[in-house]
Amino acid sequence: MNFTLTQSIKVFEQNGAITQIGELMREAGFHKAFLVCDAGIVKLGVAEKIQNILAAEGLECVLFDKVLPDPPAEIVDEGAALCKAEACDCVIAVGGGSSIDTGKGINILRFNEGKILDYAMPGSIKVPARGLICIPTTSGTGSELSNGLIISDVKNEVKVPILAVEGMSEYALLDPELTVGMPAGLTMVTGLDVFSHACEAYSSILGNAMTDAICEKIMADVVEFLPRVVADGKDILARERMLGAASLGGWMLACASAHVGHSIAHVLGAKFHIPHGKACAYSLPAVFELLTEQCPDKNRRVGEILGVEFDAEESTESIMEKTSQAYRKFCAELGLEAIPVACPSETEMDALVDAVVNEPLGGVSPVKATPENIRPLLKKLFTA
Repeated sequence: MNFTLTQSIKVFEQNGAITQIGELMREAGFHKAFLVCDAGIVKLGVAEKIQNILAAEGLECVLFDKVLPDPPAEIVDEGAALCKAEACDCVIAVGGGSSIDTGKGINILRFNEGKILDYAMPGSIKVPARGLICIPTTSGTGSELSNGLIISDVKNEVKVPILAVEGMSEYALLDPELTVGMPAGLTMVTGLDVFSHACEAYSSILGNAMTDAICEKIMADVVEFLPRVVADGKDILARERMLGAASLGGWMLACASAHVGHSIAHVLGAKFHIPHGKACAYSLPAVFELLTEQCPDKNRRVGEILGVEFDAEESTESIMEKTSQAYRKFCAELGLEAIPVACPSETEMDALVDAVVNEPLGGVSPVKATPENIRPLLKKLFTA
């Protein structure tokens, strides 16, 4: 059966959760970890802290700190080769979405031959990949609870979504204290990513009453707590709530999926090197407009969460406009600037439109993406 709601990842959430990593490994029967992170995690001392905790437990650890933003496929392949050569029996991915997606890819290749881009087609991962432990240090992608990863095909300048139900985390440690040092700008961008995940899953054709309820709560928490952590990064309660919202958002991606907003974000992000959270924030008003007639009740509810008051007889167009304006205002007050690239030429726009229409996530949108409805939406993103 295709169950309506599932969640099999073992989650441990509390301040200081990272200190439990050694106990977790021992209980799970692991002995040698492959620690995946970026140079920033090393610089902050988080990687060394994990290494010391494991060493105190008599456990081995191999450090791989080559993670890059928008993880290139070559880095995943390189990490997997080293992981196999070192005979590691689990992967610990610590950091933001790029680190966790890189760790997912490496762990998949521990059990499946070839290169990570070989698994771009759904259903191509044949051997379940256990032993992935995720420790997020940002409140954004929710990759620790999602069923996919995004890998960059650098040569072709595209982001490749890989559906990886067989490669999901086995464990997730959520430690709000690890997010306290995030700069305000990164906090804002990753937090807006959380809102996009929940908002798109909310209107996906795969959604249902239970995922709707969770998505509404995620969006409400972002509206309440994201401004607090942007203003005061040491607000530990707000950090905790945003970290939980981010992970729940990843879960909703697994259950209901993002759709055309992420299709636009993936295309713009790959082409113009826009950070994922920003690209998702820029694209969300296009989602509201695309769904004007198909999902007026969902648009209205999102608007209400953002603080909009609607008349009883509000038109669908008016609902969409008010919700879009409220969302743009929310983003602007957090500090999101206008899209940082000039409007493309018609030829460039043709390529962007074609890429969005053919991007896989668009298939779960309530309104099918076509060149006719996507082109005007993309143009508005650059001229607003």
